Amino acid sequence: MKRIFVAFDISDEARRKVSGYIETLRREFRQIRIGWERAEKLHLTLKFLGDSDEKQLCELEKIVGEIAAQISNFQLQIAETGVFPNAGNARVLWIDVQDKDANLTKISDLLETECEKIGFPREKRKFVPHLTIGRIREPNRAKDLAQKHLQNNFEPVGLTISEIVIYESELLPTGSVYSVVSKHGLE
Repeated sequence: MKRIFVAFDISDEARRKVSGYIETLRREFRQIRIGWERAEKLHLTLKFLGDSDEKQLCELEKIVGEIAAQISNFQLQIAETGVFPNAGNARVLWIDVQDKDANLTKISDLLETECEKIGFPREKRKFVPHLTIGRIREPNRAKDLAQKHLQNNFEPVGLTISEIVIYESELLPTGSVYSVVSKHGLE
């Protein structure tokens, strides 16, 4: 069994800007325990599948390839800040991913429908495209951080999406490590 998720990578420019933003927050809020996302792991998750056997993974690769063949390269913009579940009890810090043509929602909907056919349950929550930048370990001590993050103006950065990536996530004592299973270029 492999822990699998489907995602888009972000551009080097977006990676640099987001990493710089994370570092600014990290320096200001050192005393709060936060699992900050490392630059090389930044990505836009389309669907987390969890444990997948070889047969499911093989079928998933076919599904993702077929979806990729239906979509042309498209533009996104990373801008604005947010938290999950809410400002009063923030547990996840994120940066919004804006998609004026709704390509992300279209791909997410196709992925949900097709993955359900091979045994993966549909996501119950509405798809909210975002880049996770940190997971708060002590929410009761992080209210100032959440407020600062929500009030910050993250300088928008555009990026081109040209492929869908299937990743394996391996949990290690030092944190998760991602490795590429396959890449599927858009039409």
